[in-house]
Amino acid sequence: MKKILNLENTIYFLIVSLPLYLLKINFFGIPTNLWEILTVVTIFWWIIKKKGRLAIDWKRRDIKYLSIGVGMIFAGLFISTVLNKNYLAGFGIIKSWFLVPCAFSFMAVSALGQNKLKNIFGALYISAFLVALISLIYYMLGETTYDGRLQAFFNSPNYLAMYLSPAVIIAIYLLGESRKQKTRLRSIYISLAIISLALFFTYSYAAWVSVIVSLIFFTVISKKPGRRYLIAILLGIILVLFFQKNSEKFISLLSLDERSSLASRVMIWRSAEKLIEDNWLFGIGPGNFQADYLQYQKYYPPYLEWSVPHPHSLYLAFWLYSGILGLTGLLILIYLAVARLWKNKRREIVSLASLSIVIYFLIHGVFDTTYFKNDLAVVFWLAYLTLIYG
Repeated sequence: MKKILNLENTIYFLIVSLPLYLLKINFFGIPTNLWEILTVVTIFWWIIKKKGRLAIDWKRRDIKYLSIGVGMIFAGLFISTVLNKNYLAGFGIIKSWFLVPCAFSFMAVSALGQNKLKNIFGALYISAFLVALISLIYYMLGETTYDGRLQAFFNSPNYLAMYLSPAVIIAIYLLGESRKQKTRLRSIYISLAIISLALFFTYSYAAWVSVIVSLIFFTVISKKPGRRYLIAILLGIILVLFFQKNSEKFISLLSLDERSSLASRVMIWRSAEKLIEDNWLFGIGPGNFQADYLQYQKYYPPYLEWSVPHPHSLYLAFWLYSGILGLTGLLILIYLAVARLWKNKRREIVSLASLSIVIYFLIHGVFDTTYFKNDLAVVFWLAYLTLIYG
């Protein structure tokens, strides 16, 4: 029993069970969720049992840059929250989308060690597969949005797509690592088909395009075999897009329909840019976008969307929520990720897979807030820190 209930297996369980964050709990007046409570308990367990030893060489230059970038993000969030006085929402966001995901991910990479970091991908993949399986049950029961898109138990189809997309990249990594294991290859093919099908039914074009670009990057820059898997997937995606050419959503997008999702995003971006123009230094603080967005309605024609908790852009969100300080911290992290790959002449497959997932977040982040959600924040930091320490 002790072999099962150890820190390593607990970390894997927490990664697989990421969607448990949807089970909200009020803990002595503090809004939280089941996954967060389990994670905080595990972090304290690690601190007590392992004495909080971080397997980090603080003399490394990239670790110094990492510390500076992360520190600037937290400082920007804190300052913006205090100045904009939305303490409950602001500090709640800092806790759930930054502090806990960062702490858990640092604990995971430190506790697992360099040799076991690749197991993080396996846990993320299993989690996405289970989510996809449950989502398809929703679809078969007719549980979709008004326009026929699959969202399952998530708040929107885009959120489901963002959770499933990194798993497609991980699948290419797993296929490359399992070339000589026929049974394992078969299971990966089947699970990838299920994940891809669920991703397809979200009809999230931004997710599809971002996955394609990330897959191309991963297979082209990798020195290990895997291009045949990419070719097969790309052909499948092209086939999917071909069958989408007559869909109402695709036609409205290409025709630049004034009520299309793209037109709606452009309107949201314009409002966000106006907010940045008026609050460029410190931002508006996390948790304030919905209210401020509605206040800025007077500057524009009637909004196409009224319920908009985020500005549909990773970069606009960072700027608005943490000011120029937090945005600079994010840019430092992006620079560090690219520099890490550039210096890594061996181009280990684990690092490439990690960077490909980070690239997916950054590309899709042009069109959606790919970070600002409990599970997505954890996936991002796990991939990012695996890249740095891998």
